Amino acid sequence: GVNVFLDDEAKFVSPVYLPAYIRRYPFMLARIRPDSDELTLCFDPSSDVVGDFKKEGTALFDGTEATETTREILKFCEDFENAGAQTHAFVEELQKLDLLMDGEVSIQQEGNDKPYIYRGFKMVDEEKLRDLRGDALRKISQNGILALIYAHLFSLQLMREIFAIQVSQGKVPQVTELPTG
Repeated sequence: GVNVFLDDEAKFVSPVYLPAYIRRYPFMLARIRPDSDELTLCFDPSSDVVGDFKKEGTALFDGTEATETTREILKFCEDFENAGAQTHAFVEELQKLDLLMDGEVSIQQEGNDKPYIYRGFKMVDEEKLRDLRGDALRKISQNGILALIYAHLFSLQLMREIFAIQVSQGKVPQVTELPTG
């Protein structure tokens, strides 16, 4: 229930990395016909970023031709879709290798008896990674998956850094007892 990257007025706190999912807004690619793989560039019509601005803003079309801005938006959305497909393939490979486990991170804050525990995500099981057969390890090393696995493992440390920001902002969640039994 806490986002340390937004202030009380829901404005981004600087500097912050904005995920591509947010940066592409209000645009996205969508499959208009379910029987086709063709994607169409769409936008959220309720956004105040796109509209009929006569005197300000950047045109999306010059007559019937897409402007350079539109082509850049389209390329960004295509790259986003491609990255999503690559992520999907990455996760499928981790599942095939049985390397994913339910994640849990425990953070002990000074002055509290009980740690804060974060659950509800998947993470790579380092023990299973260490026990991979040589041929499987060679395969994920050669196809780049091993590097992505280590990037994922290093990124888990960010949970502690984000928690530290949360503490500094005074937005620490209340520790509650989990039901037993």
